[in-house]
Amino acid sequence: MKKYSYHNNDVCIVGIGCTLPDAENPQEFWNNISEGKCSIREISEERWKKNLYFNADKNAKDKTYSNAAAFVENNRLKKLCKKLNLDFYKNNRLQIMTLAAAKQALNCVNSKTLNGARRNTAIFLGCMEIDEAFTLEKFYLGNKKSLENYIAKNNLKNKEKILEKIEKHFNRHNLGTKAMTSSLLTTSVIALIKKRFNIQGEGALIDAACASSLAAIDIAVKALKNYKVDLAVTGGIESNLAPDTFVLFSKVGALSAGICHPFDKRADGLSQGEGSVIFVLQRLEDALRDKNKIYGIIKSSGSSSDGKSSSLFSPTVEGQIMAYKKAYSNLDKSIVSYIECHGTGTKLGDEIELKALNKFFEGRRFPVGSVKSLIGHTKGAAGSAGLLKCVLSLQNKIIPPSKYLETGIFAGNKSVYVNKKPVNLRSSSYPLRFGSSSFGFGNINYHIVLDEFKKDIEIKKIKNKLKINSSRIVVLGHSSALIKKIDFDLITAKFKIPPQSLSHIDEVQLQALLVTAEVFEKIGIEIDSLDKENVIVISASCLGLSSAIDFVNRIRHFEFGEALNFLDKASLDLMVKHKNKFPEATEDTGPGVLSNVIAGRICNAFDFKGKNFNVDSDFNSFSAALNIATEELQEKEGIVILLYCEEEINKDIFTIERKKINCLILSTLILAKNKNYPICEIIEKVDYYDSK
Repeated sequence: MKKYSYHNNDVCIVGIGCTLPDAENPQEFWNNISEGKCSIREISEERWKKNLYFNADKNAKDKTYSNAAAFVENNRLKKLCKKLNLDFYKNNRLQIMTLAAAKQALNCVNSKTLNGARRNTAIFLGCMEIDEAFTLEKFYLGNKKSLENYIAKNNLKNKEKILEKIEKHFNRHNLGTKAMTSSLLTTSVIALIKKRFNIQGEGALIDAACASSLAAIDIAVKALKNYKVDLAVTGGIESNLAPDTFVLFSKVGALSAGICHPFDKRADGLSQGEGSVIFVLQRLEDALRDKNKIYGIIKSSGSSSDGKSSSLFSPTVEGQIMAYKKAYSNLDKSIVSYIECHGTGTKLGDEIELKALNKFFEGRRFPVGSVKSLIGHTKGAAGSAGLLKCVLSLQNKIIPPSKYLETGIFAGNKSVYVNKKPVNLRSSSYPLRFGSSSFGFGNINYHIVLDEFKKDIEIKKIKNKLKINSSRIVVLGHSSALIKKIDFDLITAKFKIPPQSLSHIDEVQLQALLVTAEVFEKIGIEIDSLDKENVIVISASCLGLSSAIDFVNRIRHFEFGEALNFLDKASLDLMVKHKNKFPEATEDTGPGVLSNVIAGRICNAFDFKGKNFNVDSDFNSFSAALNIATEELQEKEGIVILLYCEEEINKDIFTIERKKINCLILSTLILAKNKNYPICEIIEKVDYYDSK
């Protein structure tokens, strides 16, 4: 075994913060983990009413068979607002939870560090969904206008009574333009962090579905290692437990009817959760210079896509092992003491994850676990919640127990196992090493390696490996298409998508398939000639695809049904007809409405196996994505497929309008010359424009 050493540009965690179910800070979170306290329970009627959306019959249309989740109560959020001096009624849940966690994390860092890095601090946060208040507001305003038109057209006598009932019903959700005007774009959370803490620099939300926060951390680590930034605020955020999310998971049978049980024979699906987890990252040499507390070292990360697997929902052993191989390519995997798994509580997913771990670690005996058994699946924040558990375990030298476990699904095997009792850790001459995994729809896999920091270990000085002059980025080809002008017959023939599935898939995803195929045909590069493990797909688009809003319009009609139950049957029938304009949920709906699946669908269709994710930096998304693509290519030569939407905002109807999608094929100048690829343009410099 080689002598262990740190490197001066290793990235370390110098700040931690969280707002999670039953935990307003990392210490409370650790206490809950240590005690095995489960925060999954029947969702509060503050969020949505059981009588409107719940039905134990799994075949009931537009209903969920589960109303269990781990959530942050409104009274806790109001308490946080007092600490932050925020108006609870003018800020959404995502903003409140994110600011609270960011404040905790940044308070860990000394003032010297913050003052020195204020103008060069990146913010990359994993986020896969818009705040639930936005979708409800959009539904409320749009349908209120339709109803007003209907009332006027039919000259209904009780016009004032109808509108009064609507106002009264929706006011219980604290809606109104005062709460939403500044929150139309999800990236408002980044603007708020910058303003609150007086920091500047690039920022973006990274959407890799349930792997979003580890994808964001991976990007932040690269920016630090390449000396592009001096400090990074990163992690994951999630605040959408609206009924439509429950219906989506229900229609693919992914939800547990009650509490999830990862890796247990009782497992019947996942439980949803919400929260925010924020880390502050710094290069090791700078952290030591500034005398910041070091919570752990992020030694590496590995990522992959499953390529042409059976579906966008189904994980694969091969894809997960590919991520492990990349993460441990230059590290000793034999000293790993613990893996924080993705572990959702779905039987297929849990079995595949354990198979992949056993195969990669060759039957080594060490514990694994999943914090989702306590706080549910926090989606965009899931990876960061798992990583925070690892950080706290290292700090306390204990692997906490999974007390819920009864019968493990791999019980009796000499393999990784779920520990029911605490495991005390002892340092040796080597630092303790943990791994943390997160996987997402779109078949994206991420694994991060976290090492303990020990003061007595040698720190080797290495120079920045980035060679900008010899790694200039080139455009191999470009193509674009209007989003509305889709050849559906060609989609069906070329990509084998059944015609009945098309109405459940967002038009941006469908047109992305055609425009990608077109650009490769134009430049004459055979897709099967590419090294598909080194093809990365990145999309750039604001979160909140049109299909997701349409789906909310269908599900949320139960709200109007309750508010207007005094209307005559003809009026109610009209509302049902309006609802039925939007497609009913099927197994295609879940991936069909997600922004990250713009990129994930490309990987699935063309068998690309590099990472895939979406970048949202509001109307700077293309610039931010191009910046990230450049760093990916400068680290490792390959191909990046960059898809970006031309977007406009319509504030009158709270809508992001997408007119055109573009596809760029990017590579390095060296690779293009070696492979004799066509070069359309050399990108001399990527300028990031930050309007905030």
